[in-house]
Amino acid sequence: MGAQPGCGDQRRFAFHGLAYNQAVDMPDVDIIDCTYGDGLGAHTQHEVDTGQAKRGECGNMSGDMPIGDFLYVKWRDKATQKVYEDRVDLKKRLPSAKEMHGTDIYFLIDENQLYVYLVPPYDTETRLNYLPPGKPANGPDSVSFLDVKTLYPDNAPPKVRGGYPNARAAREAAQRAKP
Repeated sequence: MGAQPGCGDQRRFAFHGLAYNQAVDMPDVDIIDCTYGDGLGAHTQHEVDTGQAKRGECGNMSGDMPIGDFLYVKWRDKATQKVYEDRVDLKKRLPSAKEMHGTDIYFLIDENQLYVYLVPPYDTETRLNYLPPGKPANGPDSVSFLDVKTLYPDNAPPKVRGGYPNARAAREAAQRAKP
């Protein structure tokens, strides 16, 4: 019989999500495997064992779920066919269950480096969690207007990554034009 939450189970729960957008943020890689915490992503063990699903299909899920202790991602660079993998210990990188409410753990791969972000909930009317004036944008291009925290790698400078090709090209041209 499985452990019930609150009956010796030490896992923390919060309404939050795990997301990535391979087609937009990392079209040059194939995600081979992905695991957030002890779960199998959005699939059951039976679905994985019978070939109905593969464990790497874990993106864009949200709900009241356990806060994962780790994120494991394995990917293939389409140009070189080289396979990479990384496992990020999230235990000390994530806030309390209360502070996790409504957030998304978002990952992307840039130049074969895994980046993991904590995207806050936001409100367009009140501008809750919008980027403060003067603070450099950080994280996925799709949420560059928010105050996004880098969880991994440590000491990564703030930078907007990913996005549609025309957005990436415009961002890179603007960077090159700076003195």
